[in-house]
Amino acid sequence: MKRRLREKVWWPGIDKDSERFCKSCYGCQLVSKPASPEPISSTELPAGPWQHLAVDLIGPLPSGDSIFVVVDYYSRYFEVDVMKSTVSEKIIASLERMFTTHGLPLSITSDNGPQFVSGEFKSYLDEQSIHHRKVTPIWPQANGEVERQNRSLLKRQKIAQAEGKDWKKEINTYLLMYRSTAHSTTGVSPAELLFKRKIRTKLPEFDLPCFDDLQFARDHDAEFKQKGKDYAGLRRSAGHSDVKPGDTVLLKQNVPRDKLSTTFHKEPFVVVEKHGNSVVVDNTGVQYKRNVTHVKKFNSDNNDAIDCDKGETPETQSSGEITSREVTKPSFNLRPRNDLKKPGRYDDFVQCVF
Repeated sequence: MKRRLREKVWWPGIDKDSERFCKSCYGCQLVSKPASPEPISSTELPAGPWQHLAVDLIGPLPSGDSIFVVVDYYSRYFEVDVMKSTVSEKIIASLERMFTTHGLPLSITSDNGPQFVSGEFKSYLDEQSIHHRKVTPIWPQANGEVERQNRSLLKRQKIAQAEGKDWKKEINTYLLMYRSTAHSTTGVSPAELLFKRKIRTKLPEFDLPCFDDLQFARDHDAEFKQKGKDYAGLRRSAGHSDVKPGDTVLLKQNVPRDKLSTTFHKEPFVVVEKHGNSVVVDNTGVQYKRNVTHVKKFNSDNNDAIDCDKGETPETQSSGEITSREVTKPSFNLRPRNDLKKPGRYDDFVQCVF
């Protein structure tokens, strides 16, 4: 468009006006790529073991079973329970058996599965004074600690299936190995951080004193989390979103219906709330909670243009008063600017006023 216009006409700000016009194309916005994700927000290591837990379900598996996984954020120690039914009643019974051994935690993090959002599950947690944190829907990365353990468990099951072994026995073998091995993030084995002692395995061991340098584990955890955050941010081109309450946005479709389906829903939404990288959007009274990666600012054809260089809207340029529209940049400019004038090659063009 810039090239075509330059062959025929010219006016001050022709390039910016062309870009603004193209960015407000409704169809182009519906099929464009989603926004880049925000930088990873690492979970701070809790003060002690079994205080903050993450839970999730794997399955159903081909055998009809499901695996209930509970991970301790502090030690990375996790418990598993194989179950046929995953209703809230069975989940509560499984948690009670684990709590009998380890005690009650302060909080539990889960996705928005029906087992975890039911009234029965809520009543049980309220009765035990356990805070329930539900992650953003359709964003499993928010529950990354347990999702990472699920990946390892599934890998072990696939190996057992390929070799014709009993996958339940293989999981027990894997758990003993995992719990007694120094974790790559904390530098200490999960069992040692949880129980303050080493657990015996078939491998020969020296009679070493029990690990008690918790500051080492905390520093090791922080260092490796920062490395992972920097690497992921560079690989995913992460950046902070400028979406804010009141903005009109497009919402990404969860599952496109066919090859010609658009990336985003056709109807624009309005951002109602924003907490960190999670937003609540509304459309005719129906609200959805999503990660900011699933929304993108909507540029309408009738939006008033904003002079990004001067940080002024057409209203402020004419009246000098600041309206409710947010100014994107300061009104001053530290960089020197050249005077805008018509290039000499356009002297023989006819100047038109629109």
